[in-house]
Amino acid sequence: MNRISYTDLDMVNVPKNLQKIFRRTQNYVKNYFSIAQQNPEKGSIEFSGERYILVRAASMSKEFFDMMALLYKDRGKKEARDLSFNFLFDIAHSIGKADAKSFFSKMKLTDPIEKLSAGPAHFAYTGWASVKIHPLSNPVPDKNFYLIYDHPYSFEAQAWEEKGEKTNFPVCVMNSGYSSGWCEESFGVSLVTAEVECRAKGDRYCRFIMAHPSRLKGCITDYCKKAYIKYDHYKKIDIPEFFKRKRLQDELKDHKVHLEKLIQKRTDKLTKTNQRLEEANIALKVVLKQMEQKEKNDKENFLINIKQSIMPYLQELAQTDISRGQQVLLDQLEKNIDQITSPLIGKLSSKYLNLTPMEIKVATLVKNGVVNKEIAQILTVSLNTITSHRYKIRTKLGLKNKNINLRSYLLSLEE
Repeated sequence: MNRISYTDLDMVNVPKNLQKIFRRTQNYVKNYFSIAQQNPEKGSIEFSGERYILVRAASMSKEFFDMMALLYKDRGKKEARDLSFNFLFDIAHSIGKADAKSFFSKMKLTDPIEKLSAGPAHFAYTGWASVKIHPLSNPVPDKNFYLIYDHPYSFEAQAWEEKGEKTNFPVCVMNSGYSSGWCEESFGVSLVTAEVECRAKGDRYCRFIMAHPSRLKGCITDYCKKAYIKYDHYKKIDIPEFFKRKRLQDELKDHKVHLEKLIQKRTDKLTKTNQRLEEANIALKVVLKQMEQKEKNDKENFLINIKQSIMPYLQELAQTDISRGQQVLLDQLEKNIDQITSPLIGKLSSKYLNLTPMEIKVATLVKNGVVNKEIAQILTVSLNTITSHRYKIRTKLGLKNKNINLRSYLLSLEE
């Protein structure tokens, strides 16, 4: 890397073109933290009327990692480190955004660069680290935002160094989160920071790259190539993500909702299919029942037709003067008709089956609307005979002593 020229301020190093803005905000922050009030009886520390808390640096870095490693020892150091990394980054990012918002309101800052300038001074006074901004940075309020900077005296790297432990991963997680939260609030753009070099790893300094989440990986790759950092080293650099756990939970929730919708969709489809099958089954039963009824009606009509149209004439023919041979043929014809009709008679319940041929003739004429006198003339019998036949017909049909019209009843049998 080329040697960088800085203009020094009291607590932050920035390129010369940013000196004026940073000096003005630095003076404001210096005055802000110069008015301190400590009240141990109430357990409070205040600067310019704003309450603060003191936290041991090591407890939020090395000791926190150790505790997580102990809690998750069954899952391995890598998972314990990832959980610690995500938790600390999210906390620091949130605090950075909140602190920035509070300061911007008090200082009445609106320009993004002025907002950014208050961050390093606040960072220094609250004990996180000092800040050194690289001149290749491009702090703009869009996705082209790029900030490369160092945190000399990072409290996190110091906590690891004082324990005499050298890591194979960057440890300045809260520094990354806080600074990205502050800048995100300053520029109104989603920003995330990755530490590309860390003193706790034995590097020269704690160096960070901040960019839009969609650009950060490319920025890291470009930097590492120019800085001659081996690929095997920089490919292991963690790229944090604010509220990664929440995003994963949301994705899991969305996936669950998607699966539930698919299940509901398939259930609805299956329900509709079952409903259609049930309707088809009902329709099929209706058709089968209609076919059975039609078959029954056809059989009954067949027997009725034989009784009405054939048997009376065969009986009359038998009473005529026929030869012996003709009588044999006639007997055989009657037997054949009996063989055809006998299997059906046992299966059907037609009201006509217990009527004599003469009664069937009378019933047919009555059904057709012929009056008794005309029936007697047609059948060449007396009126009394027709009256007697009608009485027997009503009796056999179960109409005796019932106020039911015989013709209407006979017509209803054919419906």
